[in-house]
Amino acid sequence: MFTRLSDGKFVFVVVRGDMQMSQAKLKKLIGEVRPATTEEITAPGAVAGYASPVGLKNALITVNDLIPQSMNLVAGANETGYHLMNTNCGRDYTAELTADIAQAKPGDACPSCGKLLSALNASLLAMRDEINFDAVLSALAETHHDDKGLTFPKEAAPFDIYLMQLPGKELDIQAATEDLYATLQKANIAVLFDDRDERAGVKFNDADLIGCPARVTVGEKNLRAGMVELKLRKATENQLLPISEVVSKIKDM
Repeated sequence: MFTRLSDGKFVFVVVRGDMQMSQAKLKKLIGEVRPATTEEITAPGAVAGYASPVGLKNALITVNDLIPQSMNLVAGANETGYHLMNTNCGRDYTAELTADIAQAKPGDACPSCGKLLSALNASLLAMRDEINFDAVLSALAETHHDDKGLTFPKEAAPFDIYLMQLPGKELDIQAATEDLYATLQKANIAVLFDDRDERAGVKFNDADLIGCPARVTVGEKNLRAGMVELKLRKATENQLLPISEVVSKIKDM
């Protein structure tokens, strides 16, 4: 039992006892509603706990489309402690609106293909203009990962490139990596620059864990030849390329 917000109309909804009403379907049919108050329930002649559409006045009686096809149903008598047997829509009361307003449930036939519906657990990612970022991140992580960590696609990754340097003994690796970092930023490539003084293994593991689409590694051995190492997150092999071609290579990818 509801009250329609637009005009204050008392709405009495009838569904079979083996079904549940879909508030989304009801809203689409008649507009926004709220639960009726005690006074709004009693005014047309209904009794909470023993209510039915039989004998109501000034009510918008809305029935699920299976009600007219379901004969001799038990309903409330609008009198405390009593029910009516063998009630029938069209004989004992009249419906102003008849529509599919029942919740779909597992085992129901799909109205499009006829196959049986099944229920799956899901998380709400967005509603209207509100986005649940924690749920979006969780869904992405569940979908895009391997045994090493995240494998986000470019569209979802917070950074395009994980840039890291390996300590050198003769060359200034830090300066060369910072120059490359600045070049990538000028090219509007999102870069996560790992300039920590950590072991190579720690950085490699963290790069896989974070899951940027690609990793660029600047090391002394390759830098002597003007090269850096490029590793796509989902690839099994590394590739060497001239440091001057890093930007164009990444943009091509």
